Amino acid sequence: MIRKLTVSNYRSLGEKVEIYLDKFTALVGPNGSGKSSVVDCLKFVADAIGIGLSGAISHRNGIGAVRRWSGGRPFNLAIQLDLLFEESRSSATYSFEIKSDKTEEYRVKAESASIYTRRGEHHFEILDGKWLRGPDGLRPQIDEMGLALPLIGGDERFQPLVQELQAISVYSIFPDTLRKPQKYSPVRPMDQYGATWASILKDQPKDSWRPELVSALVKLTGDTEDIRVTQAAGYLVVEILHHSSSNKKKWFGAGQESDGTLRVAGIITALLQEPSVPVIVIEEPELTVHPGAIPLLVDFMKQASKRSQVIVTTHSPDLLDLLEPPNVRVVNRGEAGTTVVRMSASQRDAVKKGLLSLGEILRTEGIQGEQLPLAS
Repeated sequence: MIRKLTVSNYRSLGEKVEIYLDKFTALVGPNGSGKSSVVDCLKFVADAIGIGLSGAISHRNGIGAVRRWSGGRPFNLAIQLDLLFEESRSSATYSFEIKSDKTEEYRVKAESASIYTRRGEHHFEILDGKWLRGPDGLRPQIDEMGLALPLIGGDERFQPLVQELQAISVYSIFPDTLRKPQKYSPVRPMDQYGATWASILKDQPKDSWRPELVSALVKLTGDTEDIRVTQAAGYLVVEILHHSSSNKKKWFGAGQESDGTLRVAGIITALLQEPSVPVIVIEEPELTVHPGAIPLLVDFMKQASKRSQVIVTTHSPDLLDLLEPPNVRVVNRGEAGTTVVRMSASQRDAVKKGLLSLGEILRTEGIQGEQLPLAS
């Protein structure tokens, strides 16, 4: 899991923004505060390791769209992640800094990684295109337009770090994407928008998802009995079995289901993936979902947080009512950029004493952040 994310000058994020994350964390803040910048920063790291730094930058329309606007000399963009691998009782730190000399140009100024295990420590460090230190027998060719970590991902000493970062998964499930018949894809984890939903369900053992997904849809619709994946003309189609008041049963394709039903099904599928995804980020899970279904989603997210790290962005008072203040991070945007802090002490005390719920605070005065960064 990611214990801390430290960012400088990524989109709206300011200098050395420290974001401490738990197994289950909710990011709250008004529209335009910078929640999307935090989320995309995590996705940017995953993309930079998975498809390469150049691909990650190009996918976002160039370095100018990634770094914070300065109005003068371009800012250097820097990202550091402090991670904990609970199963192996090891930890790691990975960081890189991108120097922007001109409007449309960039180079990697620095990159480093440290892994601490029960058997020992492993480090590498690169500065200004020079390999300063690293394990014996490991010295990749340095490219100032790319990162070195993906190049050494096959080395068993750094492989866990590469796999953890590559698997960071951000989800903005689109019901219309789930409605369409989908071509089979072996790519894992599930696509950000749900374009590989049917493939995930088809390939994964049914007992790892079917009972819980059917149970959730029963609670959601009241008339669901089963779910399956069928094949038609080279496409995969997800179908849901419903019964009527006269107990007649009929299979309906995903295209006939409501937005809320499909979004809940897609989010739950993301949470139930096998093998489990180390870090799952869900953007505004409450969208298109009836408020009465939010407790169902939160239950699944809390359960998933026992095996994955779950991070959500939300504007929903109903969702916040089901969380505790330690789970909440407040995203604020000021002249110096976006900051991310924990709730103010006075509001935490109000919730602890039962005077107000998190949802009531959001509805009335809005959740306020502390003036100082969150302490570890």
